[in-house]
Amino acid sequence: MAGTLREQRRQEMTEAILRSARRQLETAGVEGVTLREVARDIGIAVSALYRYVDDRDDLITELLVEAFTDHADAVDAAVDAASPGDVRGAIVAAFRAYRSWSVENPAQFGLAFGAPVPGYHAPAGRTIAVAVRPGGRVMALFAQAYAAGLVDPDVLARRESLLDEGTSAGFEALAQRQSYPLPAPAVALAVDAFVRVHGFTVMEVFGQLRPLVSPADAYFDTLLSEIVANLGL
Repeated sequence: MAGTLREQRRQEMTEAILRSARRQLETAGVEGVTLREVARDIGIAVSALYRYVDDRDDLITELLVEAFTDHADAVDAAVDAASPGDVRGAIVAAFRAYRSWSVENPAQFGLAFGAPVPGYHAPAGRTIAVAVRPGGRVMALFAQAYAAGLVDPDVLARRESLLDEGTSAGFEALAQRQSYPLPAPAVALAVDAFVRVHGFTVMEVFGQLRPLVSPADAYFDTLLSEIVANLGL
């Protein structure tokens, strides 16, 4: 029982620390995330924080993993809510959720995909797998469409004709590494789509679209229609 209470207390304190750090990230940017401010905010000594986090880098890693996880969960939820069997609709839902979560959580998105934090190096073992979940979900959906014969062969042939040897080898290696049952031109189509959605999202979140179009909803809808059409679905 005592062990359970200690575990519960530790979980509660860890969550409080992370909430405080997230508030700092949202109000002052990653530069404002400090152990001293977290300790002051939750009313404990700085030294006591080291029972829960190793150092500031560890705290930033927790925020980063949380951001990647929340982003991926939003994409998964949108896909799971799509009509069963509608692969095209599921891909559209995934891309919409990818953008929506990012726009609604700019601080977290900025930590995940913005400028590197000076002096900080994200531990690959904790961050890579969760960071690639949205892309992996889209790739799995496209593989499903490809296996069902839903991808226009003319679109595949045209994309294959544009692949240079090095890029083709890179996409083949990606498919093998991640066990995607897709040939290089199909991987290229999916990567093309993801790059365009991510690029649009980066520009929107970081305010680079604002001088051109604001709000960007209608522009994104038009672009997304073209992106999905280019997938050959």
